[in-house]
Amino acid sequence: MFDFLGRRREPKPKEWRTGGVSFLAEQIGPAEDQFKSALSRRFASDARIRRAYLVRVAYPKSGPQRAKVENRGPDSSGAPVEVLLCVVAPEDLAIVEIVAEEFQKLFHGSQHVDTLFLTDAQEREVAKVARPFYAAGETPTASG
Repeated sequence: MFDFLGRRREPKPKEWRTGGVSFLAEQIGPAEDQFKSALSRRFASDARIRRAYLVRVAYPKSGPQRAKVENRGPDSSGAPVEVLLCVVAPEDLAIVEIVAEEFQKLFHGSQHVDTLFLTDAQEREVAKVARPFYAAGETPTASG
């Protein structure tokens, strides 16, 4: 009933530019499947979104820094590996807000997901390590 008390307010989305992001693997798991399913339902009614992937990425050490309690450790020297939602769509803050809304429904307030609008070259790199969980015009599979 008071689930909202245990969650901190999600910060407003901030734009950042990528540089040297390494796409590692598809992010999988039961909670991630729920997230993918929720996003697939939302994306199905949005003609702008062509494909979406949920992947683990390694950011450069100089990448977007966050709180020291997150996965980089107290001195920020930990491996900057995070989960990234990759979208093949025109850049639009409304899409980022949809992602944040669905993420907040499923995950604790101390967790976050970044959203990246892929270039063609980036999508080719992502496709080497993951398959899209959403593709416009396709019927979703059991795992995506």
